[in-house]
Amino acid sequence: MGRFNQENNFLYLLASLLVLLFVSPLAASLPPSFSYWVLKAVTLGTIIVSYLSLNFGPLWRKLNLSLLAILIISSVANSTLGWAPVPLLDLSVTLVFFVAAALSAAQRVLLKGEVDGNKIVGAIAVYILLGLIWSTLYLIVLEFSPTAFNGMEYQLWEDNFSHTTYFSYVTLTTLGYGDISPAEPLSRVLVYTEAMVGTFYMAVVIASLIGARSGKKTH
Repeated sequence: MGRFNQENNFLYLLASLLVLLFVSPLAASLPPSFSYWVLKAVTLGTIIVSYLSLNFGPLWRKLNLSLLAILIISSVANSTLGWAPVPLLDLSVTLVFFVAAALSAAQRVLLKGEVDGNKIVGAIAVYILLGLIWSTLYLIVLEFSPTAFNGMEYQLWEDNFSHTTYFSYVTLTTLGYGDISPAEPLSRVLVYTEAMVGTFYMAVVIASLIGARSGKKTH
């Protein structure tokens, strides 16, 4: 892939997100102590990759460094003190990263310049980030309400991550298999909101590609 630059930066982000997606179901099969550290390590790695590859300005870099520091501190607190708020802290930090990365990448992919291969890869990365945002939201809801979903029992977040991620992409693509379903008002709101965002995002991407293509023809 070569060194980080503006022609391949989204490729690195996409690769790190795919690693996270494929590692999560494997981590769920490991003993709880191992699955936590595996997912934590992959999440930290994704943030590091985004810090190195996505040059979104000093504010973006400061945010990434802050999130890395918080995750490292929470890991130490969890392993040495068994600090109770760690799950919510981990999930909140992860959610902030996914949201910030999706918004920053979408702004550059959909709103700036001509469409090229790197931007198409960026559009795919944003779509994956949307699914991860809602997956994390579902995990946060489960922390407060263990009965929020039918077909999904409350477990440690690292054990449920692959389940909420599966459900998130099924919802984002509006497949709706029905093996997992929302059981409470808040979870239902999140589910239909994700379905709407997924449909709207695809429409925006297609419109952006068509607009860029039309703009080339008129010059």
